[in-house]
Amino acid sequence: MKVARLFCLAFLFLCLVLNLPLFSPDLRPGFWMAAAGSTSVSGSFPPKTRPLVIAIVPKSLDNPVFVDSMETAMSTAKELGVKLEWVAPFKVDPDLQVKIIEGLIWRKVDGIAISTSDPEKIRKVIDKAVEAGIKVATIDADCPESQRLFYCGTDNYKAGWACGEAMVKIVTERGLADKRLKTAILTGGIEAHNLNERIRGFKEAVAGKLDLEYVALLACDDDTTTGAKVVEAYIKEHPETDLFYFSGGWAFFGPTESMPLYQEWCNNGGIAVSMDTFYSVLQAAKKGFAQALVGQDFRKMGELTVKYLVDAINGLPVPMEYIDTGLELADESNFDLLLSQKKPWEMK
Repeated sequence: MKVARLFCLAFLFLCLVLNLPLFSPDLRPGFWMAAAGSTSVSGSFPPKTRPLVIAIVPKSLDNPVFVDSMETAMSTAKELGVKLEWVAPFKVDPDLQVKIIEGLIWRKVDGIAISTSDPEKIRKVIDKAVEAGIKVATIDADCPESQRLFYCGTDNYKAGWACGEAMVKIVTERGLADKRLKTAILTGGIEAHNLNERIRGFKEAVAGKLDLEYVALLACDDDTTTGAKVVEAYIKEHPETDLFYFSGGWAFFGPTESMPLYQEWCNNGGIAVSMDTFYSVLQAAKKGFAQALVGQDFRKMGELTVKYLVDAINGLPVPMEYIDTGLELADESNFDLLLSQKKPWEMK
């Protein structure tokens, strides 16, 4: 009996974590309707009223960039009187992200906002949610071919372009613009639309201005530890690399002491431009790990996503399909100023 009881508890916990249905709606129609909040089991009582339920599904729970978004999304939801759920795979896993969204569809939540880990896989489940009558938006990472209502986040092509312009400026100031330069890129997920747009913007910004030889596209699946390890391993094997473009600041989210070879590469003249202006990334940049940064406003992403999803659920128009939350440019001239305005994640 004890073993059976433990098994049941474990199963219930897993269902709650993954937002999976505890019972099939086909087998338990009464439970299904009551859980969805649509009517009572017997139909003889008036329907229950409940607050609107919105779920935000980031790519993963282990990526600290979403701390600010979650903070403002929660506070905005509280102000508007809606219930907010924050659910995702612990690590980037498109298949598990699909399952989580399917669980939310089954529960008939009112709205879903998704940071898309793989547009092709997520597109189908977004369309399924829309067809079920759920208002769906994307946040941070878009899925433009889907039926989503709007995207709220960085203009990632523009962000990549800004990184490219910064690279052109630094390389030109160092008198290297006429040389062929070996360039490596670190990205998160190979299929991520937002990251691919940044890379496209970067490449198009430098085209015709610098002669870059793209020698490696490294991936870390948005993981901090993996990002640092991948960069260290690459520099160890290829110290002749001239430039590094980071389409996200993952490698700099942890302690810089974990990247001694990369630091030596920087001290020997290596040039790097990175996305993100979080506290830890700015600290790394001050130590010479990057000469320029392009930041994103994750606080605004969380706030506006919830606000406009609630408007849409209530039948109000959304002002635009593409809600650009802006960029923050950083270089050696303002690293100190920006650091004074930010806090480490562990203090939040």
